[in-house]
Amino acid sequence: MKKAFLLVLFVACFVLMACSNYTRKFYTEIPLAEGEKITPATEFCYFEDFPQNVPFKVLKPLVMGKSFYGSAASIRDDFAYKAKHRGGNAVANYHESQRFGFWPWRLIRPVISGDVIVILNSRGKSCAEMGGSSYYDLD
Repeated sequence: MKKAFLLVLFVACFVLMACSNYTRKFYTEIPLAEGEKITPATEFCYFEDFPQNVPFKVLKPLVMGKSFYGSAASIRDDFAYKAKHRGGNAVANYHESQRFGFWPWRLIRPVISGDVIVILNSRGKSCAEMGGSSYYDLD
């Protein structure tokens, strides 16, 4: 009886996990052209996909959530701080969502995920010209 219960619980957890419609996007890094110097971007950028026509390097994936109910905008500052702390000046594959938890106080909680990247040379472009958004454009 106990094994059957654990099996049903495992299958239920697997089905709930498989129902997620979020898939991670993969992309190739764009290196600097020969003789091009590193000049970082002036503002922190968020990209749903990846920057267009600028060289960048992927550092690490980053996922951050809030323990209780709220909006994702409330943890956006902390997310940018952690991304900068890891050495990035932008986030690619940026995704905000509300996730469901088991405990009542974590029933619906905001989660932000993305890949911390370094834009090696912005070539004088703003976030919008590279295909992204700055902090104030997200709301």
